[in-house]
Amino acid sequence: MERERDLTETAGVEALRRAAVLRPLVQAYLAGTGSLEAGIRDAVWELGASRATVWRWIRRLAEEGGRTSALVPQKRGRRAGTTVISSAVEELIEEHLRRYFLRRERPSLSRVVLEIRIACGERSWQAPTRRTIQRRLDAMDEREVMKAREGARAARQKFGPVPGTNRANLPLDVVQIDHTPADIILVDSFERKPIGRPWVTLAIDIATRIVAGYYVSFEAPSRLSIALCLTRAVAPKAELLPELDSNVPWPAQGRPRSIHVDNGRDFRSRAFQTACAEWGIGLVYRPPGSPHFGGHIERLIGTMMGAVHLLPGTTQSSVAAKGSYNAEAIATMTLSEFDRWFALEICRYNNSIHSSLGCTPVAKWEALSGEMSGDIPVDMDAFRVSFLPSEQRQVRRDGIHLFGIRYWADALAGHVSRKDGKVVVRYDPRDLSAIWVELEGGRCVEARYRNLEIPPVSLWEYREAMQKGRALGKKGSNETVLAQLIHQQRQIADESRRLTKAERRSRERRGTLKDSIRSDPPPEGLRPVDTGDTSRPLFKVERW
Repeated sequence: MERERDLTETAGVEALRRAAVLRPLVQAYLAGTGSLEAGIRDAVWELGASRATVWRWIRRLAEEGGRTSALVPQKRGRRAGTTVISSAVEELIEEHLRRYFLRRERPSLSRVVLEIRIACGERSWQAPTRRTIQRRLDAMDEREVMKAREGARAARQKFGPVPGTNRANLPLDVVQIDHTPADIILVDSFERKPIGRPWVTLAIDIATRIVAGYYVSFEAPSRLSIALCLTRAVAPKAELLPELDSNVPWPAQGRPRSIHVDNGRDFRSRAFQTACAEWGIGLVYRPPGSPHFGGHIERLIGTMMGAVHLLPGTTQSSVAAKGSYNAEAIATMTLSEFDRWFALEICRYNNSIHSSLGCTPVAKWEALSGEMSGDIPVDMDAFRVSFLPSEQRQVRRDGIHLFGIRYWADALAGHVSRKDGKVVVRYDPRDLSAIWVELEGGRCVEARYRNLEIPPVSLWEYREAMQKGRALGKKGSNETVLAQLIHQQRQIADESRRLTKAERRSRERRGTLKDSIRSDPPPEGLRPVDTGDTSRPLFKVERW
């Protein structure tokens, strides 16, 4: 069973409840302001734990940067008398709940429990208790349950925002994220030929209208796009601004308390939901047929694309607006150039007067920032990795196998061939040279290529190389074939780049000096030079 299939496998329903109660106390504990005694007494009563236990949970949550998994009970073994439900019974429970309970006729849970027990008896399986079935029901999305039993309208009225009330009082209360194809054709950095439109992922803070983060790529929207955009939104911009040669303020930073997204597959994935629960980020989906829900991010996208329409190679917003303009012929910007321009345009937007605020988003953020506590994860790498794509793999004697490549880390030695199941492996499709393996207790270990001859390679480059290797009939392991093909391809690309660059420079010289060459005396040709003769003057040499 996949680890992302149920949030309780990583955070646990009880851990989520504890985290919701204790997070405000953790903020006060870290700030060191005021007395926590009243809050501690309330937490003791609400969680049904001792005062010492509540204090231990608060300190553990603070040390782990607010991660929900810090509150998961760390069991060393199974309690006496407990039993493990087989995967077949689990599937039967889920099937009966979805088929017979999530219906508009709204049957009672007792009726469904009875049917599950009868079905288990017919198969000679041990029947689950009502409490077990209730837990599976509680783990389901409450909105999904209401939608199935009472209709989409009832679910929207209870969980969806009402037009005109989608507001936030403080920065990071609500952050909206969405993707859009940019209205511009970009060129490659090698031959400057058009290669298509990029995708842009944006994150905007509702309370201040400040753009918190962005990500630009040629790849279609995915969990990686969300991870990089969200990581940039949470992290301080101190490292980004010098790269832009800009000193304008961009104060947006910190972990959002909730994010509003649409119903795309990348936002609906179990892994994305699990990562948000892990870091205490509320996840709210846009109700179908409710365009007002994403009004802020939609207006931001429109504003940004309006600026893009002024660039060479723009496609405009429609075919009619584009007219006879040949975007591909006029396109001049590369992805890296557009990325830098887009970041500067965000800085310009953040420091411009916003019509609905009466001030700049930066000024609004600074005015409200005194009422909020910055919440930046201590380990930004762990935050980014938790949102990356993942697979489940067994730790073998020769490491972890992913995409036919073997990875190893010394920390994996104690987990070889263990019977406690597979581990979750996260990877960055842009660079397969390293993966991250999640072990017990939420610990994450970085593993690298076992075969050091393999160069760093993206997932798309790897698949292309392997496809080419199969077409050429190359034999051997994936790693050997990959190393050979990647080195050959990059050597050809480097040679082609040098030749093309030399040709361009030669053409520019001929165009610039074509009139003066006719009047110059014929050259004497190339002669060998004795570089050991110190009497000859030394000249600067241009390297091509």
